[in-house]
Amino acid sequence: MLRRISFPKDLLEHELKNILRPSLFGVLLLSLLLGGLALFTLSNSEERNRILFIASLGLGYSIFLLLRFRQFPYQQRTFRILLVIFHAGLSLLAIEWVPASLLTFPAAAIVLAIAMSSILMGRRAAYAYVAVVLLGLVSIRTGRATLESILPGMAALSILAVAIVEFVTGMLQINLQRIRRLQTINEFARRIGSSIEQEQVLHILGEAIRNAMPIDTCFLAIQVTEEKLYLLLTYDGGRYFPPQEVDLDGTLSGWVIRNQRPLFVADAQKDVNLEGVRIVLTGNKRNSACWMGVPIRIGERKGVLAVASYIPNAFDSTDLELLENLAQHAALALHNAAHHSEVEFKAQLDSLTGVYNHGSIVQILEREIEKAYANGKPLSLIMLDVDYFKQYNDTYGHQTGDEVLVRLAQTIKRHIKSSDFVGRWGGEEFTIVLPAASAAQAGQVALRLQTALQTLSLRPVHAKTLPFPTISQGVAEFPREASNSEALIQLADRRLYLAKSRGRNQIEPEPVPLDEDEPS
Repeated sequence: MLRRISFPKDLLEHELKNILRPSLFGVLLLSLLLGGLALFTLSNSEERNRILFIASLGLGYSIFLLLRFRQFPYQQRTFRILLVIFHAGLSLLAIEWVPASLLTFPAAAIVLAIAMSSILMGRRAAYAYVAVVLLGLVSIRTGRATLESILPGMAALSILAVAIVEFVTGMLQINLQRIRRLQTINEFARRIGSSIEQEQVLHILGEAIRNAMPIDTCFLAIQVTEEKLYLLLTYDGGRYFPPQEVDLDGTLSGWVIRNQRPLFVADAQKDVNLEGVRIVLTGNKRNSACWMGVPIRIGERKGVLAVASYIPNAFDSTDLELLENLAQHAALALHNAAHHSEVEFKAQLDSLTGVYNHGSIVQILEREIEKAYANGKPLSLIMLDVDYFKQYNDTYGHQTGDEVLVRLAQTIKRHIKSSDFVGRWGGEEFTIVLPAASAAQAGQVALRLQTALQTLSLRPVHAKTLPFPTISQGVAEFPREASNSEALIQLADRRLYLAKSRGRNQIEPEPVPLDEDEPS
């Protein structure tokens, strides 16, 4: 069910005034018309004077409020109560004094008062006002007629009062819901406008949806293959779930992505009348009774933003409209976050070889050393340098030299694990960071690189096939041989130059066979 909305505290004072101004003009016109009819149609001077007095009160009441409209504190509950009481008292006095032929006028004033009290004080206060007016009418009219004779009129007024109260408060509720949705969208757009991290954008999105709609589940997914969706955000039953892949084919989400149209399933417990669609459970693996999803496009990638409830018919068309708006803002924010992440990542890379640049590999080394220290594990570093690279450049040209560096970087990446890191230290020198690796394991990596390069060759334009240059490598281990990153780099660098001094194409220290239980 939709959240109940209280009134009128959600409306600003100028909004209340704009709503009430027509009611006051209505009282003014009714008073003028009642006074005019009394002057020209009533011959009894006593009746005429009473009605003119009532008309004057109504006229003065409405004119005074309209002239002083800007000064009154309509948000103060005491003022609103006094206003409605005076209006009710004036109407009851009119019913007491006016003849039956003119009862239409106080009845119309009561109708206006019911509408006014609904706006000013909400449903409960409006019904309380109606009850007071009905009791007043009973006490006034039973002195002139039997209770049975006035019951039809009382019943008609009661029905009219209920219709007015429910209509007014219902319209206010719809308008306030729309206002709140706009506020949600504006607040969401403001918050994600300064967010450049994907995780932060997803957190803000989930929070905005939970605050705006009565959901049990929400998720945002992007299509990664023809058959798979990747759930970036999954919230279900009060908690978040880690990202995961799910099948796309035959799902409600797949229908949304395939058709690029919103989908609203009011009651998923009934048969979903969509060809090839079945219900796929995520999160708590519990069936949703109401489901709503809209397409989202993050850059070139298609996706879906969906919400669900365990209660049938939990959402309405305004919720779907809100979800579409949130999806548009989220798509832009996630695209910007992805672009920022890409730019930030590229800024860490060497422009020629595509491996980490000097500054980035130093930061990575320091970070990984902290992890190794905290986990009580070793970390090894390989410093390597291309042998006779300057001579190679001078002989075959800088373009060939650049190709050597690019292919060397590619070869290194093929022979290390995904958890390892490689960076260009400068010129023709590279650094390899091997977390959780001993010096013996790093030596085996260095040996594999040395062997792999022997099979490579270069074919420069207008030149014969050239052998690939060799490399010299120095290996050091943390914390057994060095206590910090600076000492580790210095040790590996000294060993690199020791390898060069031994005739190049060497590894220092020389690799030793691993124990059978020690993986390379």
